[in-house]
Amino acid sequence: MLEKRVETISDDGWKKIIEDFQKLHENEERMELQLELEEAHKQVEDANKQVEQKNQEIKQMIQLMLTNGMSLEFISKSLSKSEDEIRDLLR
Repeated sequence: MLEKRVETISDDGWKKIIEDFQKLHENEERMELQLELEEAHKQVEDANKQVEQKNQEIKQMIQLMLTNGMSLEFISKSLSKSEDEIRDLLR
């Protein structure tokens, strides 16, 4: 019975089946790429949040050092950062 059906499908019918299959496959690939892109964006956002959190921790540490009487020059040398970089962190 299957053989008979195959024989009755026209060339145009086969072309349509193949085109539909290709479109379906292309759409699946696009969806996979979109999901990968969304995951990459999420990872970037998470990394940015971690960087911001570390910057806040450094800022708090510098403020504590200044509160305890350490000079900006000493903090600069201790952290291997210029005084301007430290001022920028404190803003």
